[in-house]
Amino acid sequence: MPPEAFKPSHDAEHPLIIRRLSAVMLLRRSSVKDGQTDSVDLDGAPDEPAGKGRPTPKRAAARQARRNQTPKNRKEAAALTRDKRRQERMAARQALVTGDERNLPARDAGPEKRLARDVIDSRFTYGQVFFGLIAVVFLASLIPVTAVHTADNFVALFSLALMFLDGATNGRRARSAVVAKYGKENARGIAVYAFMRALFPRRLRRPPPKVKRGGALVATEPR
Repeated sequence: MPPEAFKPSHDAEHPLIIRRLSAVMLLRRSSVKDGQTDSVDLDGAPDEPAGKGRPTPKRAAARQARRNQTPKNRKEAAALTRDKRRQERMAARQALVTGDERNLPARDAGPEKRLARDVIDSRFTYGQVFFGLIAVVFLASLIPVTAVHTADNFVALFSLALMFLDGATNGRRARSAVVAKYGKENARGIAVYAFMRALFPRRLRRPPPKVKRGGALVATEPR
């Protein structure tokens, strides 16, 4: 028989190579698993995943950590200051909507301002109907009649004067209440503050009213 008959063919060698490669891959996988098992047994707990495998901290916790950390240089100190001021502004804007007195801006903070707001909110003010009346006057001015235009001008001027007179009266009333409860030294700027609040409709006032119209004033403690 010729010797070429004993030479293995390429078709016979391919399955043998594939089986050897599969065996090597299985051995490597088993060695990796054994190494991970050993690390768990030695340390007593599995290794914490790194990078993206770790849980992402909540945004509030991350901000609190940044505020509590000690700045290492001037740049980090400035960044922490900006972050703190941004948080204070956000809290102040939210307090103007919810009425949380702990985070109100300086313009609205303090028991004196709270008493002035309660004095205005417990009464009817002409500013609550002024804007609606002006809208009616504007629609009436579209009518092409001279007598209607004359009446519109009179009503608009009378309403504007009445609104300012009512606001000034309520401002003095709020200031008198603050002086009686907290003293004259704590009533600076109260009349103007109450006057501006009286010009707005009740639903648009910020902070929102805490007392009902005609209701009793909420007791506030001095500072």
